Amino acid sequence: MNGFPHPAARYPRAVLEERDRVAAGGEFRSRVRFDLVDRPQHAFGLLAAADIARFSGVQEIIAIEFGVAEGAGLRNLAQIAVAVTNETGVRIQLVGFDTGSGLPPPLDYRDHPEIWNVGDFAMPDTGELAASLPDGARLVLGNVADTLPGFIDSMADTPIGFVSFDLDYYSSTRDALALFDVSCDRLLPVVVSYFDDVIGGARRIGSVFRTAAAGQLLAIREFNEARADRVVDEIRILRHRRPLDREMWLDRIYALHVLDHPFRSVGRGRSAMSMDDHRQTAGYEWPM
Repeated sequence: MNGFPHPAARYPRAVLEERDRVAAGGEFRSRVRFDLVDRPQHAFGLLAAADIARFSGVQEIIAIEFGVAEGAGLRNLAQIAVAVTNETGVRIQLVGFDTGSGLPPPLDYRDHPEIWNVGDFAMPDTGELAASLPDGARLVLGNVADTLPGFIDSMADTPIGFVSFDLDYYSSTRDALALFDVSCDRLLPVVVSYFDDVIGGARRIGSVFRTAAAGQLLAIREFNEARADRVVDEIRILRHRRPLDREMWLDRIYALHVLDHPFRSVGRGRSAMSMDDHRQTAGYEWPM
């Protein structure tokens, strides 16, 4: 099946047969829906961000990966971004943040030192990776607590639409979440977000150590408790939109809700609509 794993043991035959038909020649949006694009969390995240941008009247967004490691994820995002732009017309800038030297020393138990080691996920050749990135993608090297403020100061008007958090530690994720404190005009009203380390791998003993008192779950909870108008939350409708609704990456998808965004304000200009209007207006639908 074109090199993609076939989840035959987990889904009804009708779903798998439809997936095979899409794999044989389906268009991009259908391939994303059936997890037929490498790293489905990236494909869903970028496509959903572009759909939100279009609904919000935005033509270009920024997508960010915190934790680049060897660079496979950032290259994957660059490839998917081309397809998403072709599908939606929304342009995508890519930025990757990484120390370049792997994980720093852990802060304390909150960084799960029982799971990670200093230097894990070091980037083999920073220059080679930076040179291999296509136009519209760039790499920012250094500790995120040091590099993020400068990036924020240099941001233009293009809003952030998708963020992948793969920094492993509580402390690094906490520092990266400062990105979500930028002014509302630099964010989409909903920013799709992927948190790789809220759960572990199904076969890894380290997964047993995951807790809301440490790691990314703690960073998210503290972020929410400290703010009244920015909330990182689950996308609860997601599993109901996916034919393959038992995949672990779905548990890692969240969204930042920018509650102070003008798009979410009373009296911003959208006229009231009846329920029949909502049912009949394609502009209010989320394409499958």
